[in-house]
Amino acid sequence: MTDGNRVLCLSVDADAADRIAAPLEWSYPRITVIGTADPGEGIDRVEDGDVDCVVTDRATLREQPDLFSSFRRRHPNLSVLVVSPYDAEDGSGTALAEVVDFLDGVDDEAFGGWVANAVVAEPGDDGPPGGNRPEDVVRDVRRGLVDATSPMDIEHAVCDQLTMGGRYAFAWVGEYDPGERQVVPWVTSAAADDWPTSTTFGIGTGPTSTVLERLLRTRETQVVEDIAAHAEDVPWRDAAVERGCTAAMFVPLTADGELRGVLGVYADADGGLRGVDRSAISEVGETTAHVLDTMAIRGEYDQQERVLRRYERLVETVGDGMYALDSGGHFMTVNNGLLEMTGYTREGLLGEHVSILLDDADVERRRETIDRLRDADDETEALEITIECKDGTTVPCENQIALLPRDHDEFGGTVGVIRDITERKKRERELERQNERLEAFASIVSHDLRNPLSVAQGYLDIVAERVGESDALNNVRDALDRMEDIIGDVLALARHGQTVTETQQVTLRGVAEDAWSTVSTGDATLEIVDSGPLAADRSRLLRQLENLFRNSIQHGAADVTIRVGLLDQSAPDADDQDGPARSTGFYVEDDGPGMPEEIREHAFESSFTTSDEGLGIGLWVVREVASAHGWTVEATESDSGGARFEFGDVRKRPE
Repeated sequence: MTDGNRVLCLSVDADAADRIAAPLEWSYPRITVIGTADPGEGIDRVEDGDVDCVVTDRATLREQPDLFSSFRRRHPNLSVLVVSPYDAEDGSGTALAEVVDFLDGVDDEAFGGWVANAVVAEPGDDGPPGGNRPEDVVRDVRRGLVDATSPMDIEHAVCDQLTMGGRYAFAWVGEYDPGERQVVPWVTSAAADDWPTSTTFGIGTGPTSTVLERLLRTRETQVVEDIAAHAEDVPWRDAAVERGCTAAMFVPLTADGELRGVLGVYADADGGLRGVDRSAISEVGETTAHVLDTMAIRGEYDQQERVLRRYERLVETVGDGMYALDSGGHFMTVNNGLLEMTGYTREGLLGEHVSILLDDADVERRRETIDRLRDADDETEALEITIECKDGTTVPCENQIALLPRDHDEFGGTVGVIRDITERKKRERELERQNERLEAFASIVSHDLRNPLSVAQGYLDIVAERVGESDALNNVRDALDRMEDIIGDVLALARHGQTVTETQQVTLRGVAEDAWSTVSTGDATLEIVDSGPLAADRSRLLRQLENLFRNSIQHGAADVTIRVGLLDQSAPDADDQDGPARSTGFYVEDDGPGMPEEIREHAFESSFTTSDEGLGIGLWVVREVASAHGWTVEATESDSGGARFEFGDVRKRPE
């Protein structure tokens, strides 16, 4: 068939000419359709050799009796088809002169198929396109599905072909959405523009009550012999009955066990769907299912390709080095970041053993890390290594290692990220030097301040022996003791820095009792309400509790009672060292006079104090110790009206 085939649709009735031309023009776009209501124009076109087939009707031949003989006499090989509607006992039909056949139930689209065959049929064709025999339908669907790649292709190749010959009234293809629990039609035959196609069909969770629910449950074809009287709900029942449809067939489109969709076909013939119809629709469903399966697999493959390209792009743009090693430790994949870091080319690393970048000690540490990952449930583990670059320089790095999925239960290799930590190491060295300076400062403070303090305390004792105790001497002794406490606090902050880097698991009871033993408690009483494990720097926690105890004794009555307990009462038993590393909290409170709200707001400031003798540094140290641990601290009021300090976000076990 070529683009030069032309069909002349001639009728003295202009509307009739359009009815003849429209379906042919729609169904076969490669055929040039010429419609006219002017017999003279039609004769001129034939005379000019401008047409390959003429289609006319009985009314035109009656009005122009010499038209047919003129065509035959001058152009004996020209195909001339005459349309003649008729009524018979079996229904109405259309007769085509020359073809000498009566096609029951044929509509305009079917007629277009016969006309096209008269023009473009080639040797070996077993029937005209658009025929309404079941075998023609199957053949045309298969031909249309050969190059199908989109829903529109499925719509034309399946739904439109099923209805084109007029044998079936309506067809649709839909998919089952398990999340929404509904079947969603996504293509329908174009011949059913007046059907309410914007409809979905819900699938219930109870006993089977619809045709589609039965189909989805059994994965078997469902045939409805009488749509109106069927016991179960039929898709588009009302629309089908209104349009004279008598029977329907619903086919699960399955391939390799996967449900790819549902095909629905409706017939309006009095005989319903005969055996040949069911066989043909089943064949159409099987072919469509395989095509949909191929499209789905192709779509999944394309999606995976897109995801892979995105990952590749991500890997290549990341500044850190990334790699994949096989089970023997040889490079299978490297990114640009690793190449820039090491100075090697991609070809220089691929296939090489990881030892090209690591010394023997780091190779052994990697092997031990991989062994731990294989034996444990951990997904990744990090270790510090030193990369040996191509030019001989070295780069300190952190290597995050993860295992590749097993290959038939065999170790599949590793993937990893290598990050340059040169700057981090530099900061660590600077921090070490800073700590060394702080330690030196602490030593100076300890030596240069405590030695004179000790001398002053010694002379105070001599004076007390000679003249006896007095209020003045007691005031001097208290001032010297206060200086001793301040020096201790300053030394603690100077030696330990602002953050806690390592913690150990201690019990609240144990540290509290040790702190109590180092404080001059007089007639004060300590009560441990409850206890539990805490992750803390023991020496700093000890200093914190000492300051809190002194604060309560200094501002409370001589017989003040101090209570210590946990905020989280669901914590493990008192000395339980196990359990998850959850966070908890603890408190320290007393039954003294407490602190007014305006004082509590400033209690932790280093320059704030309510005492004429102090600098307010004690509670400031308390806050600094909490902050170094990452804890929260709040000054509030106890049930008895005394001071209460609550510490939150306290871990139970070291990380």
